[in-house]
Amino acid sequence: MKFRTFIATFTLFLIVFFSSLFFISVFIFNNQMDIIKERGINEHYFISSSFGKDLMAIVDRGGNLDDAIEQLFNFYTEYYQKQGVFLELLSQGKIIYSNLPERSDELTYYSIKSGIRKASFHNIGDSVYFKVVGELPGTDNRFNIQYLHDISGNLKAWQKTQHILLLVGIIFTIILAVGLQLILSRVFEPLDMVSTASRKIANGQYDDRIIVSGRNELAEMAESFNNMAEEIQRRITQLAEASEQKQQFVDNLAHEIRTPLTSVYGFAEYIQKATISDEEKMFASSYIMSESQYMLNISNRLLELATLRNQVIKMKVVDVNSLFEHSQKSLAAKLDESQISLKWKIDIDSLYGDKDLLQSLLVNFTDNAIKACNPGGVIVWNTYIENGCRVLSVQDNGWGIPQDEINKVTDPFYRVDKSRNRAKGGVGLGLSICEQIANCHNAVLSIESLPNVGTIVKLTFTSS
Repeated sequence: MKFRTFIATFTLFLIVFFSSLFFISVFIFNNQMDIIKERGINEHYFISSSFGKDLMAIVDRGGNLDDAIEQLFNFYTEYYQKQGVFLELLSQGKIIYSNLPERSDELTYYSIKSGIRKASFHNIGDSVYFKVVGELPGTDNRFNIQYLHDISGNLKAWQKTQHILLLVGIIFTIILAVGLQLILSRVFEPLDMVSTASRKIANGQYDDRIIVSGRNELAEMAESFNNMAEEIQRRITQLAEASEQKQQFVDNLAHEIRTPLTSVYGFAEYIQKATISDEEKMFASSYIMSESQYMLNISNRLLELATLRNQVIKMKVVDVNSLFEHSQKSLAAKLDESQISLKWKIDIDSLYGDKDLLQSLLVNFTDNAIKACNPGGVIVWNTYIENGCRVLSVQDNGWGIPQDEINKVTDPFYRVDKSRNRAKGGVGLGLSICEQIANCHNAVLSIESLPNVGTIVKLTFTSS
């Protein structure tokens, strides 16, 4: 593209530039010719008038006409020949006197009427002359005087000027070609960088960027390209992370159901093939039902998670006191069994969202807190304003979560302590569901925890 632009621009410049030189040259030449014509006609008029007056003055004093003509002609030719002007005196179309170095047949015959002057250009030998012929005043059109100005020097000067203009044009063209190449290289440099960066991005080098300098349109284009590349890299990273999360989810799901399925198959085969007592059959059946219930819980939780991802909730004002009372009733048996006490503080009376989903979230938070606490532990529910936003929090004084695992606890099937949670019936999807509920409410889920101190799980509503 740069080469084609260079050729097109350079060709257009050559056409315009040399056309301009041609028209300037023609203008100069025509201007010089007009000056030569005007000078020649004026000088012919002056010479013929002066010659005629001097001739009549001599004749009036009684002088001989032929001698007077010859004497005056020699005087005038001697004076004007120094200026490159030659004269000829004609009578009835024949040359009587002439100081022209060389002759041409074209200058031999003339037919000039009284009061008429004719002007023209003639080539004589190697010279070019501007010729003016007209009547010699006071001779009753018996004599004509012919003015011949050698303009060869003027033409050579014009040709020299042409050569100089051509040479200057060629030099300027070379300078322009180099300058244009440098300018186009400068102009196309960001485009070349964009092209190179595009190829690298197409080959998977998404972190490649263009170095931006200056504050012109090309710099803005390069900056826009960088923004586009950053957005592409961000989207590709998101897709890669999503793909990795999906693969991890599949791996975790396969791992979660492999053990119960193996157990179910083993006990079913044992019942089928072995001769066992009724008591052993009851034990095997109970184990099969327990593992089946566990897989059913996984199925229900996964269905709940999928439903939440595609659900648009209807936001309403939720009374906090009513929310806490209903949630406490759902957890009362488990709290008594685990010997965990529940307290709550209400600094704000209402939240804005879906009551059922918020209750599910609160129950999930509290269920995890119960599992993390020893008998005699305390769980605190609270609603308050923080940095201008409404916050719902659940705090416990349980075992806590290691700092390097806090960001992983919302991943599907992730457990901080797999053996303890598995024994208590957890499937590792509770916080994943809570995070999806938070997204449905345009809220932010955050976790603060210290091992052996406790955990605070907060839901911060970013909208009113």
